[in-house]
Amino acid sequence: MRSSFLDDPNFFRNVNIFLLAIPVLGVIFAACSQPSTPEEKAAFDEGYGDQVKEDLVVISPRPGVECYILRGYGSGSPRTMSCVGTIPTTMGQ
Repeated sequence: MRSSFLDDPNFFRNVNIFLLAIPVLGVIFAACSQPSTPEEKAAFDEGYGDQVKEDLVVISPRPGVECYILRGYGSGSPRTMSCVGTIPTTMGQ
């Protein structure tokens, strides 16, 4: 007769160890993927800002309205558009 994997006396201990290891490995991975020094963080932020500025297009379809379009490349990063309307005001009135 064949035995089941549930018959193993260490099965539940091994499953519990595996379930506890998943969040620990996630924390370790997250900590390792972050830039460690302030200079690396600043360089990462600057590179991200440069990429957004390169992909950002601003159009003004009519006075008082600005539309911001973030270009996408491929299906993984679709295009994003946001329009903002401003109310023209003058000082002193």
